[in-house]
Amino acid sequence: MLLHTVLLAALMLPVLVTADLKQIAAVMPKCGLHCMMVGIAASDCAPTDQLCICTDPVLTADVEICVAANCTIRESLTTKNVSMTACRAPTRDRTKAVSYAGVAGGILALIAFILRVMARMKCCGGELGLDDWAMALNMLLVIPLSALSVNLADTGLGKDIWVLPFENITRILKIYFYDELLYLSILPLTKISILFFYLRVFPKRSFRNAVYVVIGLNMCYLIAFVLISVFQCRPLQGAWLHWDGEREYHCNNINAQGWSAAVFNMALDLVVMIMPLRELYNLQLSLRKKCFVMCMFSLGIFVTLVSILRLDSLIKFANTNNLTWDYVEVGYWSTIEVHVGVICACLPAIRSLLTRISPRLFGDTKATTGTSRSGATSSGVSQSKHRGDESDFVPLVDMDCRTRL
Repeated sequence: MLLHTVLLAALMLPVLVTADLKQIAAVMPKCGLHCMMVGIAASDCAPTDQLCICTDPVLTADVEICVAANCTIRESLTTKNVSMTACRAPTRDRTKAVSYAGVAGGILALIAFILRVMARMKCCGGELGLDDWAMALNMLLVIPLSALSVNLADTGLGKDIWVLPFENITRILKIYFYDELLYLSILPLTKISILFFYLRVFPKRSFRNAVYVVIGLNMCYLIAFVLISVFQCRPLQGAWLHWDGEREYHCNNINAQGWSAAVFNMALDLVVMIMPLRELYNLQLSLRKKCFVMCMFSLGIFVTLVSILRLDSLIKFANTNNLTWDYVEVGYWSTIEVHVGVICACLPAIRSLLTRISPRLFGDTKATTGTSRSGATSSGVSQSKHRGDESDFVPLVDMDCRTRL
């Protein structure tokens, strides 16, 4: 009993003024007290030398190993919380990185979508197509995904796991479960919207067949990985309850699942980005404007770069014991990836709107005559309006016109 009192006095000296010793002893799990006693006895620190106890890395490592071996996860977190509080360790907080990334990116994506819709309104000379409807459906998922970033931050994502109430940890994992389903749906839907846009623009039969194939691959990605994510644990609630190890749940390797989804998504990103470049290169445009259009279609490279940065954060998250702190990078890179993808998908329509505002700066065609319009457009593709089933498209150079060829 005396050793208990001495140990607690050493650990809790900074908080004894405001807390009763018996209350502190009641909070500290017995297994945690035992490990600290053993660790201090084996170290060079005196039981009353608080500075040594709090700063000795060997002692800290020995206690953590002992706690991991003898305490439950909940007891380990409580022990960590009490000891860190006693040592006056600073409370780390980067919840703002989570909420700011979600809100700022969501606002930018929404603005891009609104501009896209404006460009496609009849009063602006546009016309809604399947690509716009696919993006509208996508935005119905992007908005809650962005809003959940604030909810996650308010619940504690961005703080060390041991400072959070246990119910907050469960709540964060439950929100993340639904967040992940939204994320895995948004990625392929964004690409499907882009592919529908390709069908509006490019009439070449072989190219259109390739687009249909890639649309199918994205649908397969959506169905497969959403189902895998939904059934990642058996029973389902294990996805947000298994963290404490107190109940029997059978879960997939979540890290391997995340890597598989990311790798397949990056491959599809590259395919969608590369597909139109040859067709764009063949457009009869001035070199400056051809480069402008190709660069606009190639901005998807930023999405791929963000995906790579997210993969780097997955490496750190693979074996973490502090998921509410280490998941921050995965969280905000995921939301940034979604928002950048939406903005890139809306850029062609935004360019169309800007062309109407400033045709001299953003127009993409060389000077054309009535003869060139009736015979062969500057893109060299309007001839296909005489080809039957390939007539239902809008040549890229005519995206700003009021008529649909």
